[in-house]
Amino acid sequence: MTKLHLLFLGALFLTVSSVFAQTDADRIKALEENVELLKAQLGLNKVDSTVDPSAPKLTFQQKYDEKLEKIKSKIPFDLSGSVDVFVQTNFNAKQTNAVLNRAFANKANSFELGMINLMMKKKIKKVGFVADIGFGPRAETANNTLYSNTILAIKQLYVTYAPADWVEFTLGNFSTFFGYELIEPQNNFNYSTSLAFQNGPFYHTGFKANFMIKKWNIMAGFFDDNDHKSDNDRNKYVGAQVGYTSDNGGVYLNFIGGNEPTLYNINDSTVAQAYKNYKHSYDLTGSIRLGKEKKGKLGVNVAYHQYRYKELKSDKPTRNKYFTAYLYGQYDINSIASIGTRVGYFYNPDGVAPCVAGPAKHFFDFTLTTPVTIVGGLKLIPEYRFDYGSSNVFLDRKGNGSKFQNTLTLAAVYAF
Repeated sequence: MTKLHLLFLGALFLTVSSVFAQTDADRIKALEENVELLKAQLGLNKVDSTVDPSAPKLTFQQKYDEKLEKIKSKIPFDLSGSVDVFVQTNFNAKQTNAVLNRAFANKANSFELGMINLMMKKKIKKVGFVADIGFGPRAETANNTLYSNTILAIKQLYVTYAPADWVEFTLGNFSTFFGYELIEPQNNFNYSTSLAFQNGPFYHTGFKANFMIKKWNIMAGFFDDNDHKSDNDRNKYVGAQVGYTSDNGGVYLNFIGGNEPTLYNINDSTVAQAYKNYKHSYDLTGSIRLGKEKKGKLGVNVAYHQYRYKELKSDKPTRNKYFTAYLYGQYDINSIASIGTRVGYFYNPDGVAPCVAGPAKHFFDFTLTTPVTIVGGLKLIPEYRFDYGSSNVFLDRKGNGSKFQNTLTLAAVYAF
């Protein structure tokens, strides 16, 4: 009996174990089926054929650029722009908050706003347009504002027509072709602008034709008076450019000039026009990339401006002039940081330059800039600048006249 009992109990144990084992297997299988069903419902079982497992991982900057391009692709026109803010000191304690010899960023000891810039453009086959607007002190300084007591400015507004690959016509208001620097901070290496830039034209309103012949560019146009959105005079300025570009850089020879009779007061009551008021400006601008990896860049800008003025037809013409020469150098340390200098000389013997600190014949300035890319399109730009004038046109810490001005600036520029 004992052996029979043992055999019976053994068989019963094996049977029960087999039943429980089968039950567990079924449960696991059912669970796996539910998981697969849930993956299918969520779409997690699909394989992304566009992902190459052997491709290198993208950096944050690459992911940022890719995401930005996806957003831009959903907009019916090309959109770009910038935002800039800054803070700076002039080392003059409480004597003055003014920073002289600046078109923009002319206030110290304060957190200041630059400009919000939005540029919209589109080109469909042979026709295109650009609408460029700016908000803020930088935009107001560089443009005639739309209405009084506002800081909204149309920076550029023009249409283009290119009947062939080698020619394009432009009509409207557009940034100047003259000089090395531009209004937008993201388009310059240095944050502060040079005396050459602020004493040349900022923009033109009129018509121009560009002819492209291989690596050569030839431009000719007719414009209103420099830096005017409209003109009350029939006389127009003439502009021209001859340029040559290559993979390493380019060189441009520019001219703009014309006769714009100005208004003056006689005994503060009668308004009359001057007989002649010619202004001719000549400019040479060039740049070249240096080194095998093109990490270095050298630029040059030389300009000469001359006025010829006659109040009356019988008067002997008065001739005034000023001259500028600037040298630019920069080097990309890596993909994040760069360093560069700008050295300039400004000659103003007749005191007719519109945007200088005061009546000095000679000005010299040196600028050291080290832009650093923080993330995405954001850059921090520390900058030191030294200005010298041959007369005491600046102030020192004691409030006395000085030939020197030192400034230290930290700007933040975000471009997209």
